[in-house]
Amino acid sequence: MAVNANIIPRELSPEELEARQRGEYDSFANYLVFCRRCGHMAKTNMYVMRAEAYLDELDGAACPGCGARDWVLGYPANSRTGFVKF
Repeated sequence: MAVNANIIPRELSPEELEARQRGEYDSFANYLVFCRRCGHMAKTNMYVMRAEAYLDELDGAACPGCGARDWVLGYPANSRTGFVKF
């Protein structure tokens, strides 16, 4: 799978996570799943529901970058829309 190397991942903020728990999200944004420890992106360009499902699929899987098992839902830090040029 192609992962855009121009993306700088960041975790969702506490405010964004609270909004998501209330069922609110940016319906146009592209979310990503990445390793909290090393920043390795497992998958990018997903709607939030698919990204959350992908987190469930990775449950317990080791990161190929560092071996950690710490996958998180994120968003491109260098984008306001979730879209980053390839």
